[in-house]
Amino acid sequence: MRRFSAVILLLASCSATEKKDIETVRQQFESWVKSAAAGDADKTLAMFSDAKKSEWLYDRLEENDPFARRWRGDLTGPARTDLDLWWGIAHTNRNGRTEPLRPSVLDHPTFRNLFKEYFVQTSGAIKAQFSKLEISNVYGDDTGITVAVKCGLGAPTELYGLVFEHDGWKIDSYRQPLTSQK
Repeated sequence: MRRFSAVILLLASCSATEKKDIETVRQQFESWVKSAAAGDADKTLAMFSDAKKSEWLYDRLEENDPFARRWRGDLTGPARTDLDLWWGIAHTNRNGRTEPLRPSVLDHPTFRNLFKEYFVQTSGAIKAQFSKLEISNVYGDDTGITVAVKCGLGAPTELYGLVFEHDGWKIDSYRQPLTSQK
């Protein structure tokens, strides 16, 4: 009987913790959406996981973007060395997520500036999209917490995956809705 009671208490505490995490993630996600819609590039970037930041930079470098090329050329010291080592591995893996960027690159002030350049260029579209965003569901599993959203009435569901990293929940993945082709 004691074992059964202990199992029930353990399950109840896990459920309460998961509900607390889900509510925390919902609040953090809503805050992130408001920051992005308001044009706050620093808060928007801070809510990305290291893997998501690495993936974002990989995509810019892979498309041979002129801003990213200039940024890479101007980067010096340990950050440049770490970037070049990472780029070789990422290019071989064909993604920037398998081996995330080192802190010397992620925490470099010019990395934030690079992100800001892109963010400013797309801020109008971000504001338009996020002003209609509504959370339809938040749920957790063994990989993290997923936030399902819709960007307007009748819009398809989009998914944001969040993971706990460093000091809190971070956006780690985004899944666009699948569209049917006829």
